[in-house]
Amino acid sequence: MKLHSATATMTALGILSMACSSGQSSVSGSGGSTSSSTPSSSGGGGAGASPSSGGGLETSGTGGASAPTGSGGKTGSGGSTGGSSGGTIGNGGTTGSSTGGITGSSTGGITGSSTGGAKGGSSGTSTGGVSGASGGSSGTTSSSDLTARPCDIYADANMPCVAAYSMVRSLSKSYKGPLFQIRANSSSTNNTMSGGTTKDIMPGSDGFVDTATVDAACGTGYCTVSILYDHSGNGNDIKRAPKGSTAGGATGAEDDYESIATKGQVTAGGHKVYSLYMNKHEGYRVQAGVKGNKMPTGSQPQGTYMLADGTRNAGGCCFDFGNATSNPATEWHFMDCLCFETSYWGKGNGSGPWFGADFENGVWAGGSKVGDPGWGGLNDAHPANTNNPSLKVPFAIGFLRVKSTEYAIRAGDLSTASDLTTAYVGAPPATVDQRGGIVLGVGGDNSNTSSGTFIEGAMAAGYPTNDVELAVMKNVKAVGYSN
Repeated sequence: MKLHSATATMTALGILSMACSSGQSSVSGSGGSTSSSTPSSSGGGGAGASPSSGGGLETSGTGGASAPTGSGGKTGSGGSTGGSSGGTIGNGGTTGSSTGGITGSSTGGITGSSTGGAKGGSSGTSTGGVSGASGGSSGTTSSSDLTARPCDIYADANMPCVAAYSMVRSLSKSYKGPLFQIRANSSSTNNTMSGGTTKDIMPGSDGFVDTATVDAACGTGYCTVSILYDHSGNGNDIKRAPKGSTAGGATGAEDDYESIATKGQVTAGGHKVYSLYMNKHEGYRVQAGVKGNKMPTGSQPQGTYMLADGTRNAGGCCFDFGNATSNPATEWHFMDCLCFETSYWGKGNGSGPWFGADFENGVWAGGSKVGDPGWGGLNDAHPANTNNPSLKVPFAIGFLRVKSTEYAIRAGDLSTASDLTTAYVGAPPATVDQRGGIVLGVGGDNSNTSSGTFIEGAMAAGYPTNDVELAVMKNVKAVGYSN
């Protein structure tokens, strides 16, 4: 978000927009060369299982492992068909053959919802042995059987992803390209897209990128993230953010730096992985004057989600992800960005950080008019919105959806929540006028005094329902993120 002259004494603050390059092609920085780095082995589990209700998604259950079979055991009966809009049939138990053993258990998955899913097979039976156990749990998937990922969930709801990013895992089953590009052995610790050798980082067969793959590509020198590739298939790749204005601080008028590639380690899907660990003066966006392909413009609706580390947040302006101007140096305009920080404006419950909406000229934790809880206008009073939870937790997930007549903020602690907390639903505080640029980690005018760790996130063309957002949250949760 961009500051008016009335707030020139405030600490550097701003909003977002991001840089765009071609879909799956590798792009090297000036003076660098590009190659591709592919993991040598696939590793652990895939994305999480689909939710048990809502969202209208159909997902095959993960098979339970077959047990040793017992003497005299009989073949288990076949599984029954899943939910009303389709499902898969669980496999029966195996015939017992060894003395004293137990019969095989039937494979099975999670019970399908009324809008689709798969129902586990029935238990195998035995004569003289012990009955096999019934269907498998609804936990994380195996490495060989990824369920729908966030962009697949949005697509099934007729709200396709327009941009999606993560260094951890692929966010779409159909995306087969690199997740990001690294710049190894750069001569500068504050790299602005020059020097070194660039390499595209491919995921393993289960969609995840292990730290070992990145470490091998980076070598022992300074190594940065030179491109975040778009997983939506629209080619909305983003590079370090170009310079903006000084409205949010002196460094806003400088090109941003690339983030280091080997920090922000977490565990996901059974893998050790790196997330995007961003310091102040670091941001990514489409390049100046470039609008994202198929990004919402004008009054078109948009849904956004972001998973971030709530224990690491500088509190400056602005750790944003979303739709903004692609001309940060010259244009101050409405933006539709999910902001995660302890800001100077809209406030939630407790001490933060909170998820809010950066609409430019403020960050809203809720509210439609001056005086509302969560109101975030720059020069106004800022009563707290106690419905907006403080999320100083390792894995904070937030959702923002915006259309011309309404916006909604929903959030939760991924590790403990079974549902999202609705922080606010109501009329937007400004006229919705999307500009179609993409930004991550900085403000719309390149205000770059915040910091944070971005784990994954996507934008979708449409106005998601609560059920769709919950389905995405459950998908992210099933990955099994941990420190």
